[in-house]
Amino acid sequence: MITATQRKELEKIKPPKYREKVKNYLSKNGHDFSLETIQKVYSGKRKNLTIEEAIVVVFYNHLKDQQTTDSNITNLINKINRDFP
Repeated sequence: MITATQRKELEKIKPPKYREKVKNYLSKNGHDFSLETIQKVYSGKRKNLTIEEAIVVVFYNHLKDQQTTDSNITNLINKINRDFP
């Protein structure tokens, strides 16, 4: 079960339309859950290990993508500053 403390930390990196992304991830792995069920698991009202694991994967992938984008932007800015002083 996702606790209130865990949810508070997850909110910091919650991807837009996370329910749809979790649903897509689950369907690619042969599971079919409603958006409402995914929301209930995220909010701590229901326990489902499969959905919890999918939420972790989707949020982690979003965080990784965000960090990669931030790094690419930083590298581009550094290159611009070197090439155009």
